[in-house]
Formats: sequence, structure tokens, C-alpha cells
Amino acid sequence: MSRPLRIAIIGAGGIAHAHTRAYQAQPAGQCQIVGYADIIADKAEKMAQEFGGQAYTDINEMLSQLKPDAVSVCTPPVYHAEHATLALERGIPVLCEKPFTTDGPSARALAQRARELQVLLMPAHCHRFHGPAQQLKELIATGKMGRLLHFQNRFAFRWEGFQNTWFARKSVAGGGMLLDTTVHSIDLFRYLVGEVAWVSALVSQTVATEVEDSAAILLRSSDGAMGEIACSWVSPPGEATVRLYGTEGTGIIDYGVDQGALRYWTRDTNGWISLPYSGPDRFANEVAHFLECVRTGAEPRVTAEDGARAIEIIDAAYRAAATGSGQKV
Repeated sequence: MSRPLRIAIIGAGGIAHAHTRAYQAQPAGQCQIVGYADIIADKAEKMAQEFGGQAYTDINEMLSQLKPDAVSVCTPPVYHAEHATLALERGIPVLCEKPFTTDGPSARALAQRARELQVLLMPAHCHRFHGPAQQLKELIATGKMGRLLHFQNRFAFRWEGFQNTWFARKSVAGGGMLLDTTVHSIDLFRYLVGEVAWVSALVSQTVATEVEDSAAILLRSSDGAMGEIACSWVSPPGEATVRLYGTEGTGIIDYGVDQGALRYWTRDTNGWISLPYSGPDRFANEVAHFLECVRTGAEPRVTAEDGARAIEIIDAAYRAAATGSGQKV
């Protein structure tokens, strides 16, 4: 397929802007956004006017009329399975925003439906495509870090007024920080360290809402590596860090410094090494990979199975927080 891929975006909220910028960042001739659909007509029309394409309030109508080559699902989590399925059943590849769905059974069913239809379904776990995270993955593969022992991650900031958004409504968001943010953290653990075998968690509600606004998770991999994850919407000034410790070295990513340049130390380095990164951001890298898979039929680096597995682990974390006991997963 030599012509530009025609892209439609379902949902015209904040994350749709990130997807739009990522598609626009691709080389000329790779893709073209042809439509936006949102139940709020003004949102879809504003996006279409600013970035091109047609505006719709009916997803079925957009998919039937435009017949896009691929779609991004950027609606709130409770609608992900429904909206992804609308595209999949038309044979249209889907890049589905996180969280994949709001619970393990629906996530597993969505992944199964994509397999049955043999249509590409890629979860938008964008942190796998963060350049320094990919550099850390490559460092691990060399064996220079030795056996991996301990993963630490914190994604936290202060979000003023979040309690007035749909993110605080469980009927729309499905959950709070555990579901919205630690889905990235859990996927990073699986990407860098390995499969999760056990999980425990605590949650808290600092602001009176229907969902948790802070959470902490303990993980253990099937190989015995440990993980600590912390997240919050109510702790200024903010922090986004990943630290990975092995028997022979350490790797640190601080997203707030030099585009998150990887710093690492191993037994054969003379002190700390900093690997600069000046490439595209994680959203642009993610979309580039998605488009490549659409064009070539290749298996994506993050699969529907990865999306379902992350949600199953989050389900177990919620059970652990409710019961006070760790859960095998």
C-alpha cells in the first residue's frame, strides 16, 4: 500500500490530541486523518476544523462512510471494548488507548475477539515506546545488568480539579489511579523484568471521589524479581521515574530530565553513563509502529494479550487492596 493510510479517531477528548500529534509527526505520505467521532458534536467539529477530516457524532456512520484503514480508540475506558469491536468487526485495525478495558474478563474477551477476526488490535501502552525505556531494554538484553532484582517506578503529580472530570466517575473511568496510570507501570514491569506472578496493593482517597487518587503496588515476577509501583494525582510537584536494579548494574530513567535520558552503571563502566535520546516522543514512536504493523501485517510489539494481561493484574491488585492479602496472578 503506497498511498497514505486513512485514519479515523474515535473520541475527541484530550488523549485524541496526543494521537493526532503522533499521526501528524509521521513522515509525509504515511497517513492522513480523515475523521473524528464524538458524542459531543462541538468536540468532533473542532478537531476536524483544526486538523482536517470530517466530524461525526455516530461512530457507525463514520466507519461506514469513510472506511478508514485504521482507527485510534480514544474514548473513556468504559467504552473501549464496544468501540474497538465496532472497528474490528469491519476488519479495521485498532490502536486502543489504555486501559484496554475496565476489567479482566472484558479485556480477555476483547483480545479473543480480535484473534477470531484476525484483525490487528494494539493496546496503546506508549511507555514501551519511550526511547530511554527501549535503551534500557537493550541494556538488559546484553546481560550487563546481571540478574534483575528490583524494579521501582513512580508516576505522580498534582491534578487540580480532577474530581470534577469523568476520571473521577467510576461508571465512566472504571477505576482510579490503579486502572488509569499503573496500567503503564505494570506493562513496563512486564516489558523490562518479566511476567507478574504475585501482587499486593494499597489505595487511598485524599479527595472525596468515587475512585482512588493514590495507590501503591508490590509485585513479584515469575523469576523472583521484586517490583514497587507508586502513583498519585494529589502529590506535587510531580515525578516520573523508573529504576531497575540487577546483580551487576543499575539503570535509571527520569522522564523530567533530558527527555528521560537513561543513566546506567555496570561493573564494566567507569562510573555512571548517560545515554542521550533525541528521537521522536513515545506517542510518535507508538503510532509509527502501529502504522508499520497495519501496512505489513506484522505482530505488534505490544499485543492484545499484553493489554488483557495488564488488566488482569490490576484486577488482582484491586482484590488485594480490598482484602489486605496478596494475590497470585
